[in-house]
Amino acid sequence: MRALLPVRDYARAVCVPMAAAGSSSGEGPEEQMDIGEAQAKLEQMRATCQELSRKINELDMDNNEHKLVVEALTPLDPGRKCFRMVGSVIVERTVSEVLPAVQKNMEQISGTMDKLTETLKAQQKAADEFATKYRLTAKPGTAASAKEPDASEVEPSQGVLI
Repeated sequence: MRALLPVRDYARAVCVPMAAAGSSSGEGPEEQMDIGEAQAKLEQMRATCQELSRKINELDMDNNEHKLVVEALTPLDPGRKCFRMVGSVIVERTVSEVLPAVQKNMEQISGTMDKLTETLKAQQKAADEFATKYRLTAKPGTAASAKEPDASEVEPSQGVLI
């Protein structure tokens, strides 16, 4: 009669040989990636970085708008009537109620921007390391489009019309 192992021990007994068998070659799944797959992954990583940059810029514009509102509300009387848009509804409040909420939102936006900036730096570093590891360029053909135009390709200026 065969003794049954507890579930915890059985999983360990089954998983250990499989992990040992995969590590004997010394190469992970990334090492077996061909140039096309590596280029596609790099482009995906760069697209993620661009999306993070767009989001950071959007939050920066929101932060600047909040700063303008804070600057406009600060010198006003705290009891003065003020209107605030919440979603798609305009709500009547006082300056003393709105100013702290706007300042809190501005701080949260700044905190989110800081976190996204850290994430962006990490993503860019990972993409650069990946590109170096596989000896890839950002995009095939960007070198040709980024070169300076020759003197024969540049049209002479016609002057300024007034």
